[in-house]
Amino acid sequence: MTYILYHNPGCSKSRACLQLLLNNNICFKKRLYIKDPLNYGEISELVERFSGNLENLFRENKKIGFNIKNKLLVKKFFFKNQCQLQRPIFIMEKTLPYVDHQKKFWT
Repeated sequence: MTYILYHNPGCSKSRACLQLLLNNNICFKKRLYIKDPLNYGEISELVERFSGNLENLFRENKKIGFNIKNKLLVKKFFFKNQCQLQRPIFIMEKTLPYVDHQKKFWT
């Protein structure tokens, strides 16, 4: 399993999460999404995989002018306003298992 930290070095909570991961020798990829913005596919995957209340993805609790339960609108909003993503965001990246067709089982 691969872990990804969507990191903003300007955020104290994000820096604290980074330090916690490093102190515990957790192997992860660091994604500096402010310096290198997420593409629409990455935003879409993040929203789709989020298992909590979508309101928790928003950095600030303010009126945004649309129904937060509408995932398409949430994706479009975050694609244009990535600085409004809650941080830090730490996820497990799913990897596909290798199938050994000779042995007919997952390895």
